Amino acid sequence: MTAVKLEDARRVISAAEKKAREIGQPMNIAVADEGGNIVAHVRMDNAWIGSIDISMKKAYTSRAFDIERNLNPKNRHR
Repeated sequence: MTAVKLEDARRVISAAEKKAREIGQPMNIAVADEGGNIVAHVRMDNAWIGSIDISMKKAYTSRAFDIERNLNPKNRHR
């Protein structure tokens, strides 16, 4: 498993922001490294403040269970 660097996290956030704009839903986006530590987080304008913690916990959980998220619905396994 390779380490998640800030540059990687920025690419993930950029892709997630693009998708959020496409669907018209501002989001909180968090990226965690292989240890579940937050590498980066962004709160888009008008995203719910209450979702900050949720996004960080989802990022941690995805690493804890080794779950990869793909923004392309055709590539989702679940």
